[in-house]
Order: sequence, then structure tokens, then C-alpha cells
Amino acid sequence: MSRKYRLTAALLVICLCVTMIPGRAYAQETTKTSSVSAKEQETKEVSLEDAKNQKKEAALPDGQGDGAKSVEGASSDAQVKDTGSKEDPTDAGAPAEDDDPGQGRLTGDVPEEFYDDDGGIQAMAAGIQHNSKFAGYEITEGIDVSKWNKNIDWTAVKNAGIDFAFVRTSYRGYEKGGLATDSYAPANMRNAAAAGVKVGAYIFSQAITVKEAQEEADYLIKSVQGYRINMPLVFDFEYYTGGRLEKAKLSKRAKTDICLAFCERIKEAGYTPLVYANKTMLNKDLYASEISSKYPVWLAHYTNSTDYAGDYSFWQYTSSGKVAGISGNVDMNYWYSKPGDSASFGVPGVSAAIKAPSATTLSGKAAAYDQVKLTWKKVSGASGYRIYRYDTVSRSYKKIKTISGGSTVSYTDTGRSMGTTYKYRVKAYKKSGGSTAFSKASNTVSVKTDSTMTGKTNGTSVTVRKGPSTAQGKLQTLGINVGVTITGTSGNWYQVSLPVGGKAKTGYISKSYVTIIRKPVLTLASAASGKIKLTWSKISEASGYEIQRYDAAKKKYVKIKTIKDGAKVSYTNSGLTKNTTYKYKIRSYKTVRGKKIYSYYCNAKSAKAK
Repeated sequence: MSRKYRLTAALLVICLCVTMIPGRAYAQETTKTSSVSAKEQETKEVSLEDAKNQKKEAALPDGQGDGAKSVEGASSDAQVKDTGSKEDPTDAGAPAEDDDPGQGRLTGDVPEEFYDDDGGIQAMAAGIQHNSKFAGYEITEGIDVSKWNKNIDWTAVKNAGIDFAFVRTSYRGYEKGGLATDSYAPANMRNAAAAGVKVGAYIFSQAITVKEAQEEADYLIKSVQGYRINMPLVFDFEYYTGGRLEKAKLSKRAKTDICLAFCERIKEAGYTPLVYANKTMLNKDLYASEISSKYPVWLAHYTNSTDYAGDYSFWQYTSSGKVAGISGNVDMNYWYSKPGDSASFGVPGVSAAIKAPSATTLSGKAAAYDQVKLTWKKVSGASGYRIYRYDTVSRSYKKIKTISGGSTVSYTDTGRSMGTTYKYRVKAYKKSGGSTAFSKASNTVSVKTDSTMTGKTNGTSVTVRKGPSTAQGKLQTLGINVGVTITGTSGNWYQVSLPVGGKAKTGYISKSYVTIIRKPVLTLASAASGKIKLTWSKISEASGYEIQRYDAAKKKYVKIKTIKDGAKVSYTNSGLTKNTTYKYKIRSYKTVRGKKIYSYYCNAKSAKAK
């Protein structure tokens, strides 16, 4: 190329560059301006939404608006720090507004399909009636949570009686369909397990194909890696008004296949799958029996007594629950497990390694008018035992005590009603690798508490009143160590039966002026020459014991020894005449306000000295 042409070409290039520079600058400026405009628009939309939430919250009953407040600033630096998570707290994949309907339900915006056809009621814990088909089942209380519940004190939750929790770890956006993680999941998964709460996880689904369901299963499985999982992994399958699942208008067959595809993928990974759906969806939009024949179902039906006829293992009965350690509302659930089930779920590398212990044999007896003592046979390899008492209201067995030692084989159930029959069962359990396996339930024992109980007055001048109040008139005044027959209780008063003027009368004595002290059971044995050894049952409330021996010359029993130690349960009477029979009786005593209050004497026992 000649110099002339080279110069011309250079000039053309320079002109072209000069022409392009303003264009690029203008494009950048336009983009920046557009970004600000979008941000302003977003701010306006957020402000409008806040106003709507405030209006909605003002219309709600007291305490039901907390959930709306809890969402505000959920992704702020301060809140992210509180989660204790090392992960990026910003939900990945889907934008924050492309989330699930959990936030709305916690603030009272519950879709109609969660209630009965006539609207129903929003259930609270009081007055819950379980379906009769769960009679005899173990019923456990739990919750499900997401970032909408914000920071949770899991120790307080566990102390409030919550035994399991499903944590949302992930979700699919209801508009764009992107998969995202829940920023609060790491802290919830870690802290719930540390507090002793059984943990499962769920993904909010908007899958509209089998492939997407499998993708969600894989995403959920990945989200729980490294955490202690001992509950199912859940497919939360529900509509979001205007969302992609609702808009897809899928057939009943297609939606059922989506649920089954998710479950199969979860099961292949070694976990137990669980399908969550509301009553309307189960009845109208899914072949629910096909799902429940293979996998457990979690029913969402907000009522005090569900009439859903299908099979289900979990029941979410309200989104307006209140639990210590959680600010605002929380979803409440019941878990039903069959009698004898190990109540353990599939967990990769864990479930196959632990074997449930053998069942034990249970026996029981009334220890007093308000106590039942249970004993059972020790089970080899057991880590402990769980005790259940039948609840006549729910018509099911409920856990009342967990014994953490495998060698402990007795428990006394206190605070029972007088003259009432109670039924009990016990399960042995074994822990291994963070998982727990339960034995089948023991035999059922029925024990009736004593219809009456004897006590002794512990004051020098005890007033017996006509009713359970100091405002009631006096019936009689009793001295110290006077025996009374207790026939019932009324608050801080004992109802007693006693003779007044030759007739049996019912009166009331303040509990503080009656001491219930049981009599020991005595056993005798000939010891060395001229000796007899006495042993007796230990009375837990005793300060000591008094022993009497029959004196043939005086023709009455005479005190021979006072044992000033309530823990001591034996005494050897020496210096006796050989080949002579002696009779003994013993009573316990408790020191109250410096005075000895005695039990009745036990039945007399005889033994011959060698």
C-alpha cells in the first residue's frame, strides 16, 4: 500500500474512533440512568407492599402480625450475622420476591384450599382431636420453619416440647423457576440438631415436569450434606397464586408422576421421602392413594379435627402456632408413628448400621393414691427407655419420660388422680451414629391408683373444715399424729373421712397439716445363735423407723429400737433366747416442724431364734 493510501486509511480510522467515543459514553450514561430508575421503581413497589402489609396486620387479631414484621430486613448484615452461617446468606438462583407462600401464611394470608370447603377455622393447639385411626399411636409435636421465622432459639424450642422440625433449605421460584437456597437453613439445621430436635428438610416445589422434580430432589439432597438428618426429606407441592405450577394446568396424572419422581430420587439416595400437600390438592389434584401406598404423606389441613380420609403420617394443623424461642407465628405439626415402629427414617450410611433393640416386659403397681411405680426387664444393648401413658382425650399413647440410662429399669409416675386407672407401655431404644432405633412397644399394663390414702396430722391443733377453704366453717379440731383417711383432693386441701359424733363425715384439711407417710414391709430371718435379723422396705419420705417386739410378760408390744436414718433398712436383734419365737412390727416416721409424725405399723411378723 502506497504512503498516500496509508495516510488516507489512518485518517479514516481516527474519524471512526472519534465517532464511536460519544456513542459509548452515552450508552453507559443511559444504562446508569435506567438502573437508578429501576431502583426507584422497586422502592416505590416495596413501599406500597409495606403499606399493604401494615393495613393487613392492623386487621389481624393480636399477635398474628408478627410474621410480617419478621420479614423486614431479613437479609440485612445484622440478621445475616445472627444466623451463624458461613455460607453466603443471600438466596442464590431466584430473586427474593420469587419465593414460596410461607411468608403469607404466617401473617394470616392462608389460601382457601388449606381449610374445609365451608371455610373452616384456623386451628390452635387447644381442642385438637386426632383421628380415631391413630388410637394407640405415638403422637409427637413438631414445627416447620424457613427464613420467614428468622432467628430461632432452638434450646427454648426443645424445652417447649417440640421434638422434630422440618427446615426449608431450598425452593424453586414461583415465576422464573430458578432454584435457590434458604439463607437461614444452615443455622437452623445446625442449631436444631444441637438442641436435640430431630431434623428433616424440605424444598418448596414448583416443578412442572418429572425432570424438574428430579432436579429438585438432587438440589435438596445437596443442601443437607454435612448436617444431621434423622427425619424425611420433603417435597412441598402446592400452588402459588399466579405461579408457574398453577399456570401449567397439569393433569392429575402428571402431577402425581412429578411427586413420585421426586420420592424415587430421594429414596435412591438412601433418605426417606415425604410428600406435603393440602387437603384440597390431595383430594382433587393428585392420586393420593397411589402416593401413600409407597411413601408417607404430610397433610396440611387447618382445622381442629381433620376429616381427611386418606393415609397420612404427619398433619400440619395451623400456621398460627406459638412456640417459645420463635418470634411470631410458626407452622405446627403432629407426627403419628405406629405402635412398635422403630420411628427411624432412612439416612445414608446410618439406618442400615443400627439395629433396633428387643422389646421389654413391663409391670406396674400403685405406689400411693397419686403415684404409679413401673418396672421393666433390662434390655441388652439398650441406650435407654421411653415411657408412654395412654391419653383418654387424644385416645393415644403419649411420651411422658425418656430414661437415658440402659441400666435404669424403674420409674414412678407422680401427680396422678386418686382411684383412677392408667395404662402404660415402654420402648427400649438404641443410639448409634447420631441415629436412634426403638424397639417394639412392651406389653400394656393397667394400674389403678389407691382410692383412699392414710395420713397423719402434723400440728398440735389442726382444723377440719366443712369445705376446701379457710372461709368454710369448722367441723372438728384434731391433735398431732391423728390418723385421717384421705378420699380425694381439692387444690391445696385434702378431702378426708372421719367420725364426728358417731357418724362418718367428710371434711377438708390443708395439705400442709397432713403428712402422708407409708408403712414399711417387714421381713424376718434367723441369724446367728440368739439373733434375728429384721429387714424392711425403704420409705423414701421417712426420717427413720421405730421397731417394736412383743413382750409376753406384759402382753403388749414394746419399743426396742429407733433407727434415726431413713436410708437404713436392716437391724439385728441379739441376746435372744434360743429356740424361742419372737414377734415384731415396725413403723416409719417423718420429722415435721420438730415433731415425729408416724406411719401406721406394718403387719406383725414372727421368727424363731436359733
